[in-house]
Amino acid sequence: MKNILVATDFSNASKNATEYAAGLAKDFGAKLILVNVIVPPIVIEDTSASAYLISEAELMETDKKLLKKEIERMSKQFNLKVDGFIRQGSPLDILMEFTRSKHADLVVMGMKGKGKSNSIFGSTTTMVMRKSLVPVFVIPENSVFKPIHNITFASEFDIEKDDYSILQELVEKYNSTIHIVNVQKKEEAMSVHDAIGKMEADLSFVNLKHSFDTVENKSVERGIHHFLEKNSSDILAMVAHKHSFFKRAFGIVHTKQMSYQTNIPLLVMPAK
Repeated sequence: MKNILVATDFSNASKNATEYAAGLAKDFGAKLILVNVIVPPIVIEDTSASAYLISEAELMETDKKLLKKEIERMSKQFNLKVDGFIRQGSPLDILMEFTRSKHADLVVMGMKGKGKSNSIFGSTTTMVMRKSLVPVFVIPENSVFKPIHNITFASEFDIEKDDYSILQELVEKYNSTIHIVNVQKKEEAMSVHDAIGKMEADLSFVNLKHSFDTVENKSVERGIHHFLEKNSSDILAMVAHKHSFFKRAFGIVHTKQMSYQTNIPLLVMPAK
């Protein structure tokens, strides 16, 4: 992991996410890249254009000062190389562009507590999780960075061989254990497809410390939630398959409604 990109709007949630990302960057010797996106307002009347230009310039100047302070804070606190950028436009488009141009290995975004406004980080976070070609780490507002010793990996035992390299990096760095969790309906026998998928998963993690757990519940979300209540975990990991587990768990819900995600970070890995 060489480059970690962080989306920031200078809120407490995004500052916390930046600190979490900085902790990872320090442990991995990675560069921290901060990106602030200014969303232009819609100008309805020509008479409002001049006022819009003034407010936009003021906002840009304010954010430049905040970004400079954040870069200085992270550089001093974590002894890191930190770059910062401000762009105007669509948050999703700009974050995807920076992910490519800066060769980011990981995107980190903040999440406010349940019931709070997420500014651009509600729907944008959800879309980034779905569309990013690199892993996305979503950090709850009150999460504090610590070594990642226990990873809960929610899996539907898809036969597809996805890229789990980031999990391997975390395991090697922190000597982590991966708990692979599958949610099934009560009294539902494992299908042949799932059995083959489980064997494939076992082969994927053969050199890593891992275990398998099956949870019975009609709801994927509640099943994962109950597992996390009973089993201490530092992060929850999932693969963003468009057709299966990820879609079943999240559908089109807003990020702040993912209640079990409010306590521990969520690592979303892109589907192959």
